Amino acid sequence: MLNKIKKIAYVTGSRADFGLMTPVLKAIKCSKKLRLKLYATGEHLLTEFGATIKQVQREFADVSRIEATFKQDDRAGMAGFAAEFLPKLTAALKEDQPDFMLTLGDRAEMLCVATACLYLGIPTGHIHGGEKTFTVDELARHAITKLSSLHFPATPESAQRIIKMGEEPRRVKVVGAPAMDVILKEKLSDRPELFQQLGLKPEKKVILLTLHPLPEEWQRADRQIKASLAAVKSFGLEVAVIYPHADPGGRKMIKQINREKNNQHFHIFSSLPHRQFLALARQAAVWVGNSSAAMIESAAFKVPVVNVGQRQTGRQRGANVIDANYNRKTIVRAIEKSLYDREYLRKLKKTTNPWGDGRAGLRIVKVLERLENSEKLLKKQITY
Repeated sequence: MLNKIKKIAYVTGSRADFGLMTPVLKAIKCSKKLRLKLYATGEHLLTEFGATIKQVQREFADVSRIEATFKQDDRAGMAGFAAEFLPKLTAALKEDQPDFMLTLGDRAEMLCVATACLYLGIPTGHIHGGEKTFTVDELARHAITKLSSLHFPATPESAQRIIKMGEEPRRVKVVGAPAMDVILKEKLSDRPELFQQLGLKPEKKVILLTLHPLPEEWQRADRQIKASLAAVKSFGLEVAVIYPHADPGGRKMIKQINREKNNQHFHIFSSLPHRQFLALARQAAVWVGNSSAAMIESAAFKVPVVNVGQRQTGRQRGANVIDANYNRKTIVRAIEKSLYDREYLRKLKKTTNPWGDGRAGLRIVKVLERLENSEKLLKKQITY
């Protein structure tokens, strides 16, 4: 495995993981020692969520589709996707025979990938493992960690958590967050160019809203988004809203969001290309929601964040994040502080970014290029 060109596979299931992984995937494509095999599935294939397979194809024309989607707006829909996806994925991997598989984060497709590779004898490397959050994502992320051969955590804190789970330290390589590869190393659109692209007014402050449902609370998803919508509306500012993922309750949220289509202050997007999304996040006066990006990417921009609900409970973050529950008044108070508290805003200018230096892709590729015997990678035992 050391001297041959190694086939590195990755499965992307949504706009979120694809945007984060793009610099890593491009670094693999540029390597003379590696060959990329990319698959797309899940949310990418759904027109109602922006048909983001088109974004994938623009960057990687040879991507292979695995036809499996989220057909129901409840927890059975998530389980049903896994049941549909796993056998199709297994067949694709059996045919293509990758030497190594990368996974990222905690979504259902990643857990399926890790499971299939375990039983097919394909070693895997997990990016963004060891992080602490809440809900089903927490359980899936740590399960993927235990199924993985190598670990590429974003921070030393996450690395220590992986080691405490009984993983050998030699398998753990701190690389930083791949999102920083774009934020710190690539040029993003400036405010006039971006706002012209999105139909926003450069002279107006913009609130960015990205709220996702929790599988455990999917039946309350419409009420949760209503509270956030009411809070941001009360300021009379421009609001950019991006649809949630196709998780249980996601369609309930979209129904409520679409009721604001005739509101002249609202700009609703089913999805945005990753660089455009990052450029918008950088220009936001305040970012409201519960996405991991608001915990990670925002720190590099020093943008104030109002973290709503329990989805990101316990996650490492910068000093730019204020927690709020799903109560409209609580969210309003947090937004007010983020917009108008001069002392707080002065402190934000000094907040540090704990998520790396923009070299995650290069670090991961160097590890992949040096991979040796896959049997050694696959043979694991808990350290205690």
